[in-house]
Amino acid sequence: MFANLLKGSLRSRFTRLIGIPAAAFLVLAFGLVTYLTFSNSIQSTTAEALGMARIHAAKLDQVLATAAQVPHMHARLFESGAMKDQATVQKYITESLAKTPGIYGSCLAFEPNTFIPGVTNYCPYAYWKDGQATFENLIPPGYNHFDWPWYNDPKRLGHAIWTEPYFDTGGGNVIMTTRSVPFRKPSADGASGEFWGVATIDISLEALLGDLNALTVAETGYAILLSPEGRILGCPDRAKIMNTKLEQLNPELAAALMPGSEGFIAATDPLQKRPVRVAYSPVPAANFMLALVYPEREVFANAHRLLNYLLIIGVLGLLFLFTVLWLVARSVSEPVAELASAARKIADGDLVQRLEARSNIDEVRELASAFDKMTRDLRMRMEELRYTTTLKERMAGELNAARSIQMSMLPREWRDKAGWEGHARVALHAIIQPAREVGGDFYDYRFLDDRRLSILIGDVSGKGVPAALFMAMTQTLFQAHADATRTVTDVMARVNNALCAETHTGMFVTLLYAMLDVQTGTLEMCNAGHLPPFRLAHGKPPTQIESARNPALGLVKDIQFKTATTQLDPEDRVFFYTDGVTEAFNQKNELYSTARLEALLERSMDVPVEMLTQTVIADVQHHAMGHEASDDLTVLAVGYNPKEAPRG
Repeated sequence: MFANLLKGSLRSRFTRLIGIPAAAFLVLAFGLVTYLTFSNSIQSTTAEALGMARIHAAKLDQVLATAAQVPHMHARLFESGAMKDQATVQKYITESLAKTPGIYGSCLAFEPNTFIPGVTNYCPYAYWKDGQATFENLIPPGYNHFDWPWYNDPKRLGHAIWTEPYFDTGGGNVIMTTRSVPFRKPSADGASGEFWGVATIDISLEALLGDLNALTVAETGYAILLSPEGRILGCPDRAKIMNTKLEQLNPELAAALMPGSEGFIAATDPLQKRPVRVAYSPVPAANFMLALVYPEREVFANAHRLLNYLLIIGVLGLLFLFTVLWLVARSVSEPVAELASAARKIADGDLVQRLEARSNIDEVRELASAFDKMTRDLRMRMEELRYTTTLKERMAGELNAARSIQMSMLPREWRDKAGWEGHARVALHAIIQPAREVGGDFYDYRFLDDRRLSILIGDVSGKGVPAALFMAMTQTLFQAHADATRTVTDVMARVNNALCAETHTGMFVTLLYAMLDVQTGTLEMCNAGHLPPFRLAHGKPPTQIESARNPALGLVKDIQFKTATTQLDPEDRVFFYTDGVTEAFNQKNELYSTARLEALLERSMDVPVEMLTQTVIADVQHHAMGHEASDDLTVLAVGYNPKEAPRG
C-alpha cells in the first residue's frame, strides 16, 4: 500500500504523502476536540437539567417544610392547655390560616368526648373559600374524620406524617396532601398524656403545582410530580393526575425514580412516547419525587448545534488544507513538468528549448538555470559532434581514396609467362590486409627482363597514413632504381640512401628483395631486417631461407648490402610474409608464432600458391578472432616448376 503511495505524478504524490498524514492528524485532533467539547456540552446540559430539578424540588420542599411547622405549632399549643373552648379554637385556627400563606386549610380533630364532653365528632376546620378564610366544623354525615388516614395513621404511628395526596370530599373538595401531627392531653404533672387528637394543615396540589406547571422545560418538556406511591400528582395531562401511576406508563422509568434518589437518565417519554432525558430530584419534606422531562432532541440541541459547527469547521479545515497542499504541489510540480516537457523535446532533437525560471522556489529556479545551461552545453557539444562527424567522414573518404591509391600501387594479379620459350612455369600469389584503412606493408614483383623476376616485400615501421606514405615512397624508389642493368645490392643501396635522406621522418622499412632466374631457378636475396621466407620442397619440412642480414632501409646511409643465393628445385615454392602474420594476437594475448606458421605450411605443402596464401590468411584471422588487428598482414607465395626440355 505504501508503495502505491509513491507512484504517480509529483503533484499527486506530494498531496498524498503530506495531505493524508496531515489530514489524519487534523481529523484525529479535531475529533478529540469535538469529542471533548461535545462531552463537556453534554455534561453541562446534564448538570443544568439536574440543577433545575434540584432547584424546583428544593422550592417545593421549602414550601412543604414551612407549612409543616404550622400543625406542630398547633399541637404544642393544645398540649400546653392554652385552648379551653370552641370559640378560642375557632378564632385561633381561622386567624392562623389567614396569617399563613400557601396553606389551603387547617384542622384540629379530637378524640370523641375529649374536648367537648358529650360531643363525639369535634373537628374544627378553617380553609380558603372564595378568597376568604372560612371556618367549618366537619361532622357526620358530611364528614367523619375518624374514617380518614390523615387522622388514623398519625394516631396509630404516634408521629407526624404527610398523607398520600387525596381528594378531600366533604372537606376542602380539592386534591390535597395533609400534614398530620398527633398531640396529647396535657397532664398536671407535665408528663405526656393520652392521645387527644390530630392537628393538620392541607396543601392544595393545584396551588402547590401552580409554579411548577408554568415551568419551562426546554421547548416542549414538562414537569411531573410523583407521590411516595408513584402516583402522578402533576403533569400536563390532567386526566392522569391522581388517576395513574408512573409504573403504568413507563415501568422502567418508575423503577429508576427511587424515593430519595436523583439523576439524569435516558428514557421514553411516559406521555408522548418519544426519546427523552429525565432529570429527577426528591422533595424530602413530603417524600415526593420531582421529574423534569426533556425531549432528547431539545435538551441536546445546543450540544448538537455545537457539534455541527465543529464538523463544518473541520470539513472547511480539511478543504483548506488540501487546497493549500494542491497550490503548493502545483507551484512545485508545474516547473518540474515544464522541465520534463522540455527534456522530452530536447530528447527529440529540439535543442533550442528554453525554460523560464518563474518559480518562487529557489531550488526550482536553480534547476531551471542548470537545465538551460545543460541545453546550451548540449547544443555546443552537438555542434562540435556534427563538425567532428563531418571531419571524420571527410577523413574516412580521404582514407578510402588513399587505400584505393595504395592498392593500385600494388602489382596486378600475377600472370604466368609460361608461354615464353625457355621460361619455367612460375606461379605467384600475394594477399595484403592493412590493419587500418591504409598500411605500411607492401609487395611488388616484375620481370626485369626475360629471365629475371624481381620480388619485393616490405614492412614500414608504424601504421596508418605516415606508414602508407613511406611505403609509397619506398615502392616508388624501387620502381625507379630496379632495372635489368643494376644488381640487387646496387638497387638496395640506392633506395637506402634515398630513404636515409628523409631521416626527419624517423621511419624505416624492413625489406626483402629477391631476384629469381626463371630459367635456372637461382634465387638471389637481399634481406634488410625482414623475416626470412620459407622454402617448401616436396617431401621435406619447410625451411627458412637464411641469408646475410642487413639493417633495415632508412636507418644507415651508404651500407654495403650483402646477398645470398639459393638454388630452387623443381616444384619448390617460396613463402614470403611480414611480421603481421607471426605477431597476430588472439583474445588471450597469444601470438600466432612462427612455429604455428611453419606447421601450417607443412600441412599445406602440396596446395597451389593461391590456396596456400588464402589458407595462411584464414588461419591467422581465425587465431585473432575478436581481437583488433595489431599490424598489417602480407603474404606472398612463389611456385617454381621448370619446363621439360623439348624432345628432339
